[in-house]
Amino acid sequence: MQSGAKYMRARLLAAVCLTLALWLAAFPAYAAGGVYRAELDGEISEYMVNYLERAYDEAEAADASAVLLDLDTYGGYVTAAVSIKQIIMDAELPTYCYVNDKAISAGSLIALSCDKIVMKQGGSIGAAEPREGDEKADEKVVSFWTAQLEGAAEAHGRDSRLAAAMSDSTVTIEGLSEAGKLLTLTAEQAAAYGIADAMVASDAEAYAALGIDRADITEVAYSFQEQASRVLGNSVVATLLLTVGIGSLVLEVLFAGVGAFAALGVTALALYFIGALLVSYTAWIAIALAVAGLVLLIMEIFVIPGFGICGVLGIASIIGAVICVAPSFSVAMLQLAIALAVAALLVAISLKCGRTRRVWSRLILKDATSTAGGYVSPPPTINHLVGKTGVALTDLRPSGAALIEGKRTDVLTEGSFVKRGTAVKVIRVEGSGVVVEPQENAV
Repeated sequence: MQSGAKYMRARLLAAVCLTLALWLAAFPAYAAGGVYRAELDGEISEYMVNYLERAYDEAEAADASAVLLDLDTYGGYVTAAVSIKQIIMDAELPTYCYVNDKAISAGSLIALSCDKIVMKQGGSIGAAEPREGDEKADEKVVSFWTAQLEGAAEAHGRDSRLAAAMSDSTVTIEGLSEAGKLLTLTAEQAAAYGIADAMVASDAEAYAALGIDRADITEVAYSFQEQASRVLGNSVVATLLLTVGIGSLVLEVLFAGVGAFAALGVTALALYFIGALLVSYTAWIAIALAVAGLVLLIMEIFVIPGFGICGVLGIASIIGAVICVAPSFSVAMLQLAIALAVAALLVAISLKCGRTRRVWSRLILKDATSTAGGYVSPPPTINHLVGKTGVALTDLRPSGAALIEGKRTDVLTEGSFVKRGTAVKVIRVEGSGVVVEPQENAV
């Protein structure tokens, strides 16, 4: 009996172990020791910061052995790259980087921050000079960015001078870069000079060089919010949305009453600011400024005639909102300059359009005091009327008409009311104005 009971317990334990093994096999994402793979391609922007923070949180929660960054980028924003570097450096897990073609500009800092780098044959890394628009950034920015690259390289035993030469054209490396030229390394050069740990010909070789079993890789997919912010936050898309938004509102003013342009403009501006809101909840401040600006401009256009304080405050609010959500002040100025240039072009074109000319005509005084229009100028010389007397033909309140020297003459008093039929005397002439006073008050 005892042996039978032991046999049953052994069978039960074996069944439990088998069930546990099958359960672990069915859910490899939660098995300890796996590698979490995050894909960084395209423009380096703030959405990637949120994406990587989530990737590392998931990897640490799953007790993963490492995080693998699949990198292919021409660069992006300095602030986003520095934030990503800090995430990598602060992580408890080791980070491997597979440069799957190129790690240019901001991508160089991300790659250098990783514990291991493998590069695909034919790929490149470097050309990391910080820029503001089409111009090189000022000396402070270049110095800061160069120090970031050097620090990342030194932290992993790589040549910091090579890293510095990628961002500062004054740093020269014999046989690699000349004075005035930024350093860009091929995959073969990067491996030869110790920037990369290996050069590979395929993804399979990359995983083998890093000691990763493909079956142990867990993909970190982008969430819907991250995908949306990736599209809306793209520098080209954001500039296009801002341009369409402002341009459409200008067209709505020119083609007053159409409505379609207003709807398009508000939608484009809403998407522009939603893109920022998806990345950072502090964008609510910018959205509040933008809404206030639109309300003030609507009041200026449709409620308060002329261009006054509401118009100035409305434009200032929208500019402030764009500055708040843009990655940098220079980017904000560039986006606004493009949008306003397009708006100015639309205004110029509208002047040639018959329908918009009617709108512009409302802002221009076109009436002329011509004889054909029923206007009669006063006699060229009326100074001789001073001292003459006459009779008020109408009540003078204070202006009206009087009969002087047998002629009907437009007159006015100095503010007093004079009843019709009262005798009046001309006391002075001011331009074309004849000033009179009641006869009984004359001296």
